[in-house]
Parts: sequence; structure tokens; C-alpha cells
Amino acid sequence: MKPILPPLYKKLLLLAIVIGPFYWLVFTADGQRRTDLALLHLMGKTQIGLAIEHLQPTMTEGDIRQLFPDLELQCGAGGAPFGDRLCTAPLGAFNQIPARALSLHLEGDQLRALRVDYRRGYHEPMRAQLERRIGAPQIGEALSWPVSAGVLLMPAERPRSDAEAALFWLSSQAMAVR
Repeated sequence: MKPILPPLYKKLLLLAIVIGPFYWLVFTADGQRRTDLALLHLMGKTQIGLAIEHLQPTMTEGDIRQLFPDLELQCGAGGAPFGDRLCTAPLGAFNQIPARALSLHLEGDQLRALRVDYRRGYHEPMRAQLERRIGAPQIGEALSWPVSAGVLLMPAERPRSDAEAALFWLSSQAMAVR
């Protein structure tokens, strides 16, 4: 005997199948983040994945260009607080968190600091991701995570503007000089 579903049950089930994913994409934080990532990808924005806690000051601009060939790095001399050269690139996402830009501070050709400007609405997901990967931060005016070749820093509170929403990796050489 073939089971018969009442028509109302079928309609409600179909409605749930259609509305459920829409609700998740529009009304949940994870769904909104994934929607933003998809839109950034469709707009052609560069998305990179980088284990920032494993950066080394021996890395060069060439190493970064080789790791991320789609990254549109623009480099210039001077103006870098942690080196003699500054390279910047627009960014769509960093480790699956919507972002705006990536900056490399180089001394000669070697990496001394890295800055990721993320979208301030994603401060909590960025912090949670770092806590899952590295552990609990040291809390002060800024959150800090000691890593093998330096320190990671980000604002302790949700930034008031996008200009303040940044994650920094400072090499031990950059901290010693400054």
C-alpha cells in the first residue's frame, strides 16, 4: 500500500523547503557572511586563505606573490611604519571573513608586518576564528596572541569604523626596531 500524504502537509513541506534556506541566508549571521562571500566572489574580489599565525619574517614579497598570484599587490618605497616598503592590495575575503585590503610592510624584501583590513561587522567572527585556531588572547587595549615569529593584534572591542577594523601580524624584528 502506498502512503498518502495530506495536501496541506505537502504544501507546508514545500514551503519549508523554499523558505528555510532563504531564512538562513538572510536572517542568520553565518548565512549573511556566506551570502557576502558569494557576492564578493561574483564581483571578482580576491579571496585568500592564510595561516597568519605561521608567518615568518624570512618570507619575501616574491613568496607572497607566488602563494597568491591573483593578489594585485601595488608596492612603493617609503611610508611604511614597519619597514622601508609598503605593498597593498584590495581584498574580498581573508580566511572566509569579508575583508577590504591587505598591506605588507617590508624591510628590503623581507616581511616585517602584515595588516588585514576586515569589515567591522565581522569583528566577532574574526576574533572567534582566531580563538579557535590559536587559543585565548591576552586582553588589554587590544587583543594579542603571541605566535612563533611575532604577535597578532586586533581591537578588543568592535571597531567604531571600518578604518579601525584591522588584524595585524608584527614580526619580532618589527617590534624590536620600533
